[in-house]
Amino acid sequence: MNYSELLTNVRNYTEVDSNVLSNSVVNVFITNIENKIARQLDSDDQRRYATTTCTANNAFLDVTGPEGGFRFARGLQLVKSNDERVWLQQRDATFMDEYAVERSTTSYTGEPKYWGNWNDNTLILAPTPDQVYTIEMWYDETPQHLDTSNASSTTFVSNNAPEVLLYGVLGEAFSYLKNPQDMQLYEAKYQVALQDFAQEQMGRKRRDEYQNGVLRIPMKSLTP
Repeated sequence: MNYSELLTNVRNYTEVDSNVLSNSVVNVFITNIENKIARQLDSDDQRRYATTTCTANNAFLDVTGPEGGFRFARGLQLVKSNDERVWLQQRDATFMDEYAVERSTTSYTGEPKYWGNWNDNTLILAPTPDQVYTIEMWYDETPQHLDTSNASSTTFVSNNAPEVLLYGVLGEAFSYLKNPQDMQLYEAKYQVALQDFAQEQMGRKRRDEYQNGVLRIPMKSLTP
């Protein structure tokens, strides 16, 4: 479902034309739901991998530049010169501050063992790196949005789970139209559709039949 089709579907379902549900009004609903889906669902399309380098004698790692925009880190690997990879352990900011009080120094440095979130676009490493190290960052990108200037624009969600996007936007639309009954109807339909999509993205796609076995539906035996 592309952007133009979504607009048409919203106006058809609500039976309200563009004089009330203008593009600018519906665009707000779309953005709200795209952000909501991204926060409620860990889909594979948001997963990204990027390689960067840390600076010697500086504990901070800038993460403003990776593809898709940085949302949060899932893990960091330190890549040594012989290509050996070592997972860094995540710790909170208070642990990092106590472990490495000197954040920009030539003293108390070494090979990083830990990482933590410092602010929205900076991570912190400890110990403070004693040299330049290559870091592979596993992260989630910022939510993908429909391009409202392009009628044929699509996203991973609009292509693979259009019902989730549609029902979510309809819930927003009926809230805007002061229709609580239909708002509750489509919010419920959104939750069901989101759960089905989550079972695919966070369930079936992340299991292995060899290790986890084939999915089965339990069946009751008939009483003889």
